[in-house]
Amino acid sequence: MRDARGCERQTAAGVFSGPGDQNYRTLIELCPDALIVHDGHSVILANPAMARLVGAESIDSIVGHPLLDFVAPSSRALVEERIAHMSETDPAPVVDETWRRADGTEVQVEVAAAPMPWVGPHAAMVIVRDVTERRRLEAERETLLAEKELLVREVHHRVANSLQLAQGLLNLQARGSVSEAVRAHLREASARIGTIGTLHSRLHKESSAVDGGAQAYMEGVIADLRVALGETPERQIVLDASEAGEVVLEADMLVALGLIAAEAVTNSIKHGAGHIRVRLACDGARLELLVHDEGPGFPGGFDVEKDGRGLGMRMIASLVRARGGKLAIGAGKTRPNAPPSLIAATIPLS
Repeated sequence: MRDARGCERQTAAGVFSGPGDQNYRTLIELCPDALIVHDGHSVILANPAMARLVGAESIDSIVGHPLLDFVAPSSRALVEERIAHMSETDPAPVVDETWRRADGTEVQVEVAAAPMPWVGPHAAMVIVRDVTERRRLEAERETLLAEKELLVREVHHRVANSLQLAQGLLNLQARGSVSEAVRAHLREASARIGTIGTLHSRLHKESSAVDGGAQAYMEGVIADLRVALGETPERQIVLDASEAGEVVLEADMLVALGLIAAEAVTNSIKHGAGHIRVRLACDGARLELLVHDEGPGFPGGFDVEKDGRGLGMRMIASLVRARGGKLAIGAGKTRPNAPPSLIAATIPLS
C-alpha cells in the first residue's frame, strides 16, 4: 500500500506529463514568485520560492500537506470559498490574503489563481507574492501623508490668524488716525490683506498644498469678490473660464492669479463703469487673464511703470513680471480693438 506522499507525487507527475512539459517545470522552478498547484485540498506541486515564502526547509516539506496549513486563520474562510468556486472563474481575481510561515509568523500576500480542471474539479495553480514590505511602506506613507496634511492645516490656520491680526491692527490704526489721507491708505492696506486672506482660504478649500485646477479656483475667487465688493445688477462680475480647460497650476501660481484678478476687478469697481468681465484662457503654453469693464478706461499710451501710481496696478505689474509674463493695458498694437479698460496678463506656464 502506497503512502499519501507517494500518491501526491504521482498526481504531481500527472500535472506535467507531456514530452515538452519539462520546459514548464523549469519555468515554475525559476519563477521568483511562490507557485503551487493544489487539488482543492493538498499541495501537489511547489517551487523553491514557495519554500522560501513559508520558511520551509525544502519543497518536500510542502508537497502533500493540506493547503490550509500555510494559510493564516484570518484568511482560511476566504481561501475555502475560492477553492469551492474555483471551477466557476478563469482565472480567479487577485486578492489579498495572510499566509503563515513554518515558524508561526504571518506574511501578507497577493494571490492569483487559475483552475486546472484536468487535475481535479477544484484544482488550481496559485501564484503567491509576498507584499509584506510593500504594505508596510504603504502604511508608512499613509501615516506620513496624514502628518503632512495635519502640518499643512496648522500652517494654513496660523497664516490665516496672522493675516486677520495684521488686518485688525491696520483697522485699529486707521480709526485712531486724525488724517483722512492716512486713514484711507490704512483702510486700503487692510482691504488688501483681507483679499489675500480670502485667496489663501480659497486655496486651502479648493486645492491641495501643492497644486489645483485653475478654472475651479478662479470661479471661487470671483464668487468671493462678488460678495466682498458688493456686486449689483448694474455692476455684475462675469467670469468666462470656458477656455481654461483642465489646466492645473502650482499653489504659488494660483495665488498670484487670484491676486491679479482681485486687483484688476477692484480697479474696475473703483474707476470703471458697467459690468466687469473676466476671461481666463489657456493654450497649453500660456495662461491669459483678461479683465475689462464698460467705462472710459485708461488714457491712450498708459504705461504702468510711468503712469501707474496706484498700489493695485503696481502689484499687478509686479506679479506678472515676477513670473516672466507680459502685461498689456487698454488697446494696443496687438489688440487694436480691445476695450480701453482692458487689463491683460499673459503668463507662460513653463
